[in-house]
Amino acid sequence: MTLAMATRMPGAPRAAYPGEAAGGERAGPALLSGDAETFRQLWRGIGATVALVATEHDAARHAMLATAVTSVSMDPPSLLVCVNRTASSHAALRARGAFSLGIMAAAHRDLAAAIAQAPSAARFDHGTWRALRADSDAIEGLPWLEEADATLFCAIDICHDYGTHAVLIARIAGAVGACPGDPLLYRDGGYGRFAAADA
Repeated sequence: MTLAMATRMPGAPRAAYPGEAAGGERAGPALLSGDAETFRQLWRGIGATVALVATEHDAARHAMLATAVTSVSMDPPSLLVCVNRTASSHAALRARGAFSLGIMAAAHRDLAAAIAQAPSAARFDHGTWRALRADSDAIEGLPWLEEADATLFCAIDICHDYGTHAVLIARIAGAVGACPGDPLLYRDGGYGRFAAADA
């Protein structure tokens, strides 16, 4: 294999980098600080599906809405959830090592908002909650919301603290429901829904 390397003769002017004017003067907008406030303001524009994370530990149930959720792998089928370590559900999630993850539909916007706004102890007063009956001890008894379009039952494999959050990577141990046709989205502090772009 032959590698071709570009060279510049001594004294020859350097080519401008992208975003750089001739003569080496930088062009374009000023670089913003990479601090938390800049990140928060820019990231508010990113829309994400609303997921409902719930668990049960020591006979107590815990639930929270989350948007920091993404797939990790298809082998094994797994996903990632980021949970603030100050969240009321955090300790129970780590101690139980398993959770349900419900994908909320746009039609249940008011239900999702009611759960999000309720105090921790009152979140299960909203909607129709069930306890999973399964052969696996890992997910047996997990609470799940019947109104969710689909629910994944997850066993945590890895928990890693990073900054203010815990990063949970979990295997999918079972599921109920179907592919959401009209998922509830959250962006810039408000709820919405997906609309296809015109071709």
